[in-house]
Amino acid sequence: MAKLLRALQIAAITLPACLLVQVFGAGGPMSLLLWPGGALALAFGWRHGSIWAIPAALASGLWAYTYTSNLLLALGAIVASAAGPMLTIDLLHRLGRWKPADFRIDALLRFVLITTLFCAPIDALIATLTLGLASPLDAGGFAPRFAAWWLLDTLGMLLIVPSVLTVSRRAIPAPRGRVPPALHLPTLALTAAISIAVASMSWRGQAHLAEVTMLLYLPVLGLAALHLAERTLSLSLLIASLFLLVIGPWQAADTLSLESAVLILVTALGALTLQAVSADRREALAQIAEQARHDTTTGLLNDRGLLAELGERLARGPREHYGLLGIHIANFDIIHDLCGPIQALALEQRLAALLSRQVSGLQAARLSSGRFALILSCEAVTQLRTAARELYSSLNAQTIKAAHTNLRLQASVGGLLIDRRIATTAEDVLLSLSDAMAIAASARDPRLFVEPLSQPMIDARRSHQSKIEFIREAIRNQYLEVHAQPILDPRAPEGMRSYEVLTRLRDAAGSLIRPPEFLPLTVQAQMIVELDRAVIAKVFGWLATNPNALAVTHKCSINLSGQTMGDAAISEFIRAQRTLFAIPANKIVFEITESEAIRHPGAASRLVDDLKADGFGIALDDFGTGLATFEYLKRFALDYLKIDGSFIRNLVDDPVDQEIVLSTVRIAQRLQLQIVAEHVHSLGVFTLLRDLGVEHVQGELIGSAVPIEHLFRLPPPRAPSTP
Repeated sequence: MAKLLRALQIAAITLPACLLVQVFGAGGPMSLLLWPGGALALAFGWRHGSIWAIPAALASGLWAYTYTSNLLLALGAIVASAAGPMLTIDLLHRLGRWKPADFRIDALLRFVLITTLFCAPIDALIATLTLGLASPLDAGGFAPRFAAWWLLDTLGMLLIVPSVLTVSRRAIPAPRGRVPPALHLPTLALTAAISIAVASMSWRGQAHLAEVTMLLYLPVLGLAALHLAERTLSLSLLIASLFLLVIGPWQAADTLSLESAVLILVTALGALTLQAVSADRREALAQIAEQARHDTTTGLLNDRGLLAELGERLARGPREHYGLLGIHIANFDIIHDLCGPIQALALEQRLAALLSRQVSGLQAARLSSGRFALILSCEAVTQLRTAARELYSSLNAQTIKAAHTNLRLQASVGGLLIDRRIATTAEDVLLSLSDAMAIAASARDPRLFVEPLSQPMIDARRSHQSKIEFIREAIRNQYLEVHAQPILDPRAPEGMRSYEVLTRLRDAAGSLIRPPEFLPLTVQAQMIVELDRAVIAKVFGWLATNPNALAVTHKCSINLSGQTMGDAAISEFIRAQRTLFAIPANKIVFEITESEAIRHPGAASRLVDDLKADGFGIALDDFGTGLATFEYLKRFALDYLKIDGSFIRNLVDDPVDQEIVLSTVRIAQRLQLQIVAEHVHSLGVFTLLRDLGVEHVQGELIGSAVPIEHLFRLPPPRAPSTP
């Protein structure tokens, strides 16, 4: 029954279409607007199967019989309407199985070429032969009739088939959810205006001017093709083309009707081609944008996609409460190293599947290796904590098989409840989530931290971020203050002085920011290497512009961070600055910390060798804090060994500290290294250091850190008097 109803529907569409052509195309076959029978047979056959071309062909035969009362012409109309479309559908299916079309332009070119060179000629040949049998050929012979039928059949297929196919399927919503309109009224209005102008010129006998005016049809539909959706364009193209085709028979001669058809044919080809190219471009851009938002290994959102998703959710109105969980696999790197990248990738894919299966989950994201996020629908923080606890238990219960052991996942979960009323941004939310994940990772079992996202939390994060931005701006623009702390150096000639350079910053209010406050932020901002370079350039520049200070400088010590030690270009930078400012290398001592030297022995060794080759001095700072063996003292070509202040402060009362200092002094003397004691704050400590053999002293007892220009206004440091 359903098949019968479909057949009747196809016939009910085809027969009125043929009747409309008869009404507007009065004057015989040469003046028909287009041939709809074959086009509708091809459209319905392609949409539902080639057998469904037959109802359209039968309706075309019925129209031919009612129009001509000639049974032969009716049979010819049936065969002409069915043969070409059914063969074309079979050919297109074979091509699709052999090599599917990758883009719309590929599919369109196949359709146009097969329709123009295969389907339309078959229909035109059958129609021309049928007409030849039914009535003698006119003076023009076979060729004109065949050409006319080929043109009209091609035009009908190019205009009608896309319209039927796009109408028979649901319109695709626009990106914002708005369904595109069925017709584009501006295009129809412009085409109607062109049609009226052409008709007016034809009535006044201005045939050539009418032909030129009809050319305006080309840019109108061409521009529409670049911007309209496929459904809107195909329907607008069909109706707009009918405007001009209807005018054709009203013009001076039938030849102009044929010219109108040729013009519409060329315009239809151009419009469909432009629309296919434009659609392919939009789809490619959409795919690129989609890929940019998704992680390639798991298919989840990446960090950019999560940021965009949060931004869209925060911009919606009215908003709903929702939760955000951050999951971190603490031992993911160990799993990767012990089990290999393939098993680590499989683990991340299993975690992605687990997050995607969460009942209240809305969106999941992979932020980086072993770090995930999940947006959930929840109304209260208790719901979010329950979800976080379940996820935490599920993750920490999993084990991974390694070569000789099983590794249990070590997960931590931090979460935030995003209130619908809170005023924030996606960036603030992600930064606050990072804080929550850090707190969860530092907590004891269970490693969970879930709280509502509050305004004080956002304000604190923004304040923290503004400090980082201030430090980044200060380093880039060299808003640095160079301070110096004197060192009691018994090897310095009379009137000369040694000192260590220290860096200070000032906030917007002019208050001094000390290193323990800004150095961690500098590391977070990944500006520590730039900071070291800025300090080196500033110190060298200050000494060059203050030759009197340079002349009385015996040793100027400058600290280098661990990241700077790993900078392959730092040696060349120091060498360039020394040359630029003409600073004697033997006056500069670079201090590297023991812990960083142990962590990066290769980089530290290369840097020490490069600096020593240029004549700079090298000091190992904070010695004793890195739990190093004395082997490192033999590995590096050092000049100074600075004992960390933790062994100096309680030296008088702590025998263990005394033994550590004494053993360090003995080894340093054997290696011919000069010993510097830091944080000397009392006369008793100073006296004991002298007894233990330490001569270079630095600390509050000798002198506090002051701006470097002030240091040279003070007398050189002297050893305090001992009782």
